[in-house]
Amino acid sequence: MKRLFFLFTLLLPYFIQAQPAGRIVYEEKFNLHRGLGPGQESHKEMIPEFQVSKSQLLYDGQSALYGAFEEAEDVDVEPEEGMNIKIRRASNSVFYDYANGKQVEQRDFIGRLFIIESPAEKPEWKILPEQKSILGYPCQKAAYTNKDGQLVEAWFTPAIPAPIGPAAYQGLPGAVLMADVDGGLRIYQALSVELGGEKPLVEAPTKGKQISKEDYDKMVEERVREMGGTNQGGMIRIIRTN
Repeated sequence: MKRLFFLFTLLLPYFIQAQPAGRIVYEEKFNLHRGLGPGQESHKEMIPEFQVSKSQLLYDGQSALYGAFEEAEDVDVEPEEGMNIKIRRASNSVFYDYANGKQVEQRDFIGRLFIIESPAEKPEWKILPEQKSILGYPCQKAAYTNKDGQLVEAWFTPAIPAPIGPAAYQGLPGAVLMADVDGGLRIYQALSVELGGEKPLVEAPTKGKQISKEDYDKMVEERVREMGGTNQGGMIRIIRTN
């Protein structure tokens, strides 16, 4: 497997140039019940178990842009006087410039947009022997543990030989068609694959305030704490009681 990754890395600049352009549409499914914090188990009866949305991945052979295709509805519940439960899916996007090894994220935080530029994330994938078919494409399993200690399992297809995938789950020798974060906390499932047609317009997002990843994370943590909520998996959750 190490030889496979070494060869893929060496050939990546040439490999990308030969790829067909196209689009992959994914369903994103987030488990709201598992996202509840300590002491909030009683709120399960007040909110749906899952929040579902659709996102799309555009690829032009050298760069990719992943973002919302169909927004999920916010969950806003007032189970009793003096209490409000609001769960909002942040409308984020991420651009990958594979030839130059960089990424540009656009983050939506409570109605404000921020731009974060950084080297492209490189998950330390381990390719596993399991195989299955997704949308008619033969897929191979891969996995790694992310920075939050969560196990990420993905299924990628060498039949689409491009290092693309949903959100941060890319960098394999084939397009990722399914990813499972932390045993079902968040699941990405490809719904359709369109390749070989007109090349889509793929550009890095520019609208928003420039900020470093460190400063952004600190700002979000402080602001959400002030509002009495939490931010997990891109979902901003605010629970207020009087």
